[in-house]
Amino acid sequence: MTRKNHLGTISLLVASGGFASLETLRHLQVLGPNLSWSILQSGFEAGMIGGLADWFAVSALFRPIPTPRFRIPHTNLLVEKRAELSAGIVDMVQNRWLSPETLAEHLGRLRASAFILEHLAEPKARAQVVAATRDLLGRLTGSLDAPEIAGFLDRALRDQLSGLELGPVFGKWLLARIEQGDTATLWDFLAGTLAGSAEKGDFSQPIRAMLEAAADNYKNRGFWERMKASLGELFFDYDQLTQNISSAFTRTLRDIQQDPRHPLRSHLDAQLQGFAQRLISGDPEARIVLDQLQRRLVEHAELAPLLARILGRLQETLKAQLADPDAHLSRALEHLLENLLRELQSEPDTQARLDAWVRQTILDLAQRNHGVIGEMVAGSLAKLSDGDLVSQIEDKVGADLQYIRLNGAIVGGIVGALLAVLKTVMT
Repeated sequence: MTRKNHLGTISLLVASGGFASLETLRHLQVLGPNLSWSILQSGFEAGMIGGLADWFAVSALFRPIPTPRFRIPHTNLLVEKRAELSAGIVDMVQNRWLSPETLAEHLGRLRASAFILEHLAEPKARAQVVAATRDLLGRLTGSLDAPEIAGFLDRALRDQLSGLELGPVFGKWLLARIEQGDTATLWDFLAGTLAGSAEKGDFSQPIRAMLEAAADNYKNRGFWERMKASLGELFFDYDQLTQNISSAFTRTLRDIQQDPRHPLRSHLDAQLQGFAQRLISGDPEARIVLDQLQRRLVEHAELAPLLARILGRLQETLKAQLADPDAHLSRALEHLLENLLRELQSEPDTQARLDAWVRQTILDLAQRNHGVIGEMVAGSLAKLSDGDLVSQIEDKVGADLQYIRLNGAIVGGIVGALLAVLKTVMT
């Protein structure tokens, strides 16, 4: 307790002590019937009564007044009237101090942009914002490998691919690849792959089937053709002919693979070049061919597994980047924040729009959820025990209430002395 907390007690003790001392001295006839002593005694007596009355009034606010046999009503008021007091505090805070009109008045002076710029001028504050952003991105990154995201991207890519007009663009790209000789690698790959399949006998069955189908077609032309084909089959060896054709096909493919200037390469390039030119010029037949190819690619491409693998690798990369404050992504976030702050500082119109948006957002939230203010105050009050509530209020106003007790003793003493003087004059 501070020194002024004792003022009420000291004033009461002075008044009581003065009255008791003068009364004792007069009873012992140490003091004669002197007018001054009588007036002083009356002042001390009235001061003691006023001090006691104010002590009772102040004490009754915070605690019960003990008596031997009965309870004094209207004491311990803070506890007895706690419900009414809490309701009054809630009403005062919610509907008066923080009413929508009051909030709107104060929010009208709010400049959120100035606060943001001032706060983020410190490197430590900017580092906290970047760290929070990295943490948020890290949480979002954890969901990248969800099947729903891969499915969404699969559908989105298919929709985009199916609606693209690729004719002129693809034609120019294909023409550039041919002119730069990029198709050589494609022909090397195709010739080598087909030659390897032929060497393993993968084409033997299709070649034999074609020979047999050709013989059957020849027989169907007429009687003499059927007779000639039947006689020829007596000396015709399908297996040997199939082997010969397969070997010749393999040698041709190897020649194409090994000879960069093979005539067939030039012929294929010429065919692709013509197709590219037709796409660029908008030839309907060429566009139909490309549209069919594009549609089949969209319908049959297994994009979801590919996208899932891409998203998985992207997730790992982002996690590693976000976990390292010195990584490129973290540095990029720092530069992005600094650029945003510079732009905000140099653009008053942007600051004004930001301030208006923040004010309106806070005001809308406060108006829609104004009852939350009262709930917060009521909840905070409900958490306090009776002793804590009394202690907190007494800590705030108790010291000032001691002046009421002091004033009670002083005013009482002055009034008592004046009454004694008035009584003497009247007698």
